[in-house]
Amino acid sequence: MYKIRFFLIASTIIFLMSCNMKTATDTGKEKSSQPIPNYVINEKLSLNDYSDVKGYFPKEGLVPTAEIAFQIAESVLINLYGKETIEEEKPFSINLENDIWVIEGSLEEGFVGGVAYMEIRKSNGEILKVIHTK
Repeated sequence: MYKIRFFLIASTIIFLMSCNMKTATDTGKEKSSQPIPNYVINEKLSLNDYSDVKGYFPKEGLVPTAEIAFQIAESVLINLYGKETIEEEKPFSINLENDIWVIEGSLEEGFVGGVAYMEIRKSNGEILKVIHTK
């Protein structure tokens, strides 16, 4: 008796769920094979849009962890010096000193050359310095 009741309830739920589901073709829209872009250029967006609004800065800072500091540094450094160069300088050393993340690439033992170096302010994410030593 319980098995029949369970089966009927489960069947009803499944039927109702399938009635409420709509596929892309049901709504007349075809699913696009084009990826959704991460951003679009919008020339109407302006500095004036929020100029009267005070910005938000969490007490732990906009760049609270070494992981986030590295992600910022890696993105900027790859743009400046190329992915291959930055990959060769891993692992990077990171230290927080006086609210500033200090980030520096490394070289394999015995390798002669320079490394990327960056300073990022923890509180607001300001990039203070970017260099590549020789």
